[in-house]
Amino acid sequence: MQIKNVKLHNAGFWTTHLYQCNNVLIENCDIRSPFAPVKAPSTDGIDIDVCKNVTVRKCYISVNDDAVCVKGGKGPDAHLRSENGVVENVLIEDCVFGESHGTLTFGSESIHARNIVMRNCVMEHNTSILRLKMRPDTYQIYENVRIENITGKCGTIISMAPWTQFFDMGGSTAKPYAQVRNIVFSNIEVQCASLGTMEGNPMDTVTAVQFNNVKATAKAPVLKTPYKAGIAVNNVLVNGQPFEWK
Repeated sequence: MQIKNVKLHNAGFWTTHLYQCNNVLIENCDIRSPFAPVKAPSTDGIDIDVCKNVTVRKCYISVNDDAVCVKGGKGPDAHLRSENGVVENVLIEDCVFGESHGTLTFGSESIHARNIVMRNCVMEHNTSILRLKMRPDTYQIYENVRIENITGKCGTIISMAPWTQFFDMGGSTAKPYAQVRNIVFSNIEVQCASLGTMEGNPMDTVTAVQFNNVKATAKAPVLKTPYKAGIAVNNVLVNGQPFEWK
């Protein structure tokens, strides 16, 4: 399936929703919904929901929710239901991102995202480059993600935080947790408010996260997280100085 050379403007809800699709190309599209002066709520630019082999290329996206959002299900038994599933093999390249709630977001309905690449993109916003929504009622795996060759202006490089919208254990006694692993940021040069925040729920784990060759001009030269043991920082300069944990 291909969606090419079109303008998708002023949606009443999610702008583009791919569900159980394979081998999709979205190219040279202009996707916009207003965030001011009148907001257009829940106008995700592109929702990728239980899909494989998706390419988003040479698009401009500015909306009043997440720009590109990975979905796939929520709830304590979401990983067991046939209508839900993994999102894998996604490439986002050569795009420009205006304002949104998150450039590339995993959640709030996601159980497994893997093999996701965003590269050669320009940020023109005050939100996060990568946003991870951590549901305490859902088993989640976010793995094998590369964010590389990114320039421009953003709010944060990463935002990871608990997400409890529509929290519902449905009577289950399960104790869901999330695994975040093998996330690599490389060749990032941005102006930002801060490097970001990485926080999760009590049983969540974070391993093999890397920040390589990052140059940031930041109002606050910090990365707030309790997961320092799982994060490697290599050649990261903030305001011209080597990054140091605070």
